[in-house]
Amino acid sequence: MARVELRNCTVTLKDGLSGTATCNMNANTLIATATMLNLSTVALNATDVDLVPVGARLTIGGETTPAVHIVTARTPPSASPTTSVTISPAVGAGTYVGTEPIVFAPQELEIKVGDGEIKYTEASEYKYDKDRGKLDTVREGDDVPMEVSMNFTFEHVKSGTAEAITPVEAIKGIDAAVEWVSSSSDLCEPYCIDVEVVHTPPCGAVATDVTIFPDFRSEKRDFDFKNASIAVSGKCNATEPIVTRV
Repeated sequence: MARVELRNCTVTLKDGLSGTATCNMNANTLIATATMLNLSTVALNATDVDLVPVGARLTIGGETTPAVHIVTARTPPSASPTTSVTISPAVGAGTYVGTEPIVFAPQELEIKVGDGEIKYTEASEYKYDKDRGKLDTVREGDDVPMEVSMNFTFEHVKSGTAEAITPVEAIKGIDAAVEWVSSSSDLCEPYCIDVEVVHTPPCGAVATDVTIFPDFRSEKRDFDFKNASIAVSGKCNATEPIVTRV
């Protein structure tokens, strides 16, 4: 078995964006290599349901070779509803699209861990009942939220013009990440994100591990200028991670 090593891991922060739209093109229009899509009937789970965030990921129902595209610009730029988006990469060759469905997926940010680390702690609570002073039976107690901590490279706290959002912005849902959507199914709860760790062993015969820490809320953030690192710790609204082998 291949031992998990952080050097072989990709760490990604994800929001909870989801929704649909219609690719409002003329029927049977060849849009191969197109980088702009006209949209209608945008319906997102965001606060503004028809404002497509820059950074949103989407798939096109009629695309010959399915791909994930990232929204790099929108029209209008700051008001809703969004009527068109610029995407990257371009639509695949040979694709004919009429009024095809578009499906939106969570926004993502891959972070640089550097010399940092990622840790999590699972805990269980049990109640030990006694019979006349002697241990008798055991009952499950309350659920205990999973604790997660991670250290990553300190580059910028706040992004500048035309720069990618920073991990701090994504974790807190502020500034350039203000249009990130909470990953919680209940948007009345405090903002949270999913943290995904993908371990790809260097030996090709071993399956990849995907570990998701759902609904993570940052409770403490320590900034270290000397070591150029940021330490973030908090809890998930879950007792354990979601782990899959692919």
